[in-house]
Amino acid sequence: MKLYMTEASGNSYKIRVLASILNVPYEKVLIDWDNKEHKKPPFLRLNPRGQVPVMEIEGKVFWDSAAHLVYIARKYGGEQWLPTTPLELAEVVQWLAFSQSEIHFGLQWARGVVNKLLFGSLQEYQGYGRKALELLAWRLNDHDWLAVGQPTIADIACYPYVKRAREGGFMLDAYPPVIAWLKRCEALPGWLKLD
Repeated sequence: MKLYMTEASGNSYKIRVLASILNVPYEKVLIDWDNKEHKKPPFLRLNPRGQVPVMEIEGKVFWDSAAHLVYIARKYGGEQWLPTTPLELAEVVQWLAFSQSEIHFGLQWARGVVNKLLFGSLQEYQGYGRKALELLAWRLNDHDWLAVGQPTIADIACYPYVKRAREGGFMLDAYPPVIAWLKRCEALPGWLKLD
């Protein structure tokens, strides 16, 4: 496996965390974000979206972190990280989708605007972000994990932009169940530190 990534990318971080937990070897290819390597023809041949991460796996190229997580979980993680029974699989996928909706368009994009990486309405993105944090707090108020009563790729998918929510102007102190969940994630063997 070859992972094209940047150190600052939360989506790249997701892949690195699961690979670390499962002791999966991969080749890391750092993309020069500052010099816009991700927008140049060689990289665009891998991912016409011009985004990281990208993974080359068994002769195929995948653009999206959710696809990468699914592949690694199924190939190396057994049932724990991505169960195969229909109800449990649906529960995990529900939270994967959440990571690409309210978390993406809220927490991630608000962080992007504050850090001058994106343009748009900070107020709108923060509205989505507050909704994301409220939903997470609701779920985590009486559950340790997002899906199926154990850590799964759902937790990994949602973690990085929640962890960095303060960079988008969010105060996590208002969401104690979310803070407790972040700590549970960080206590898992192999979990990579994210400041």
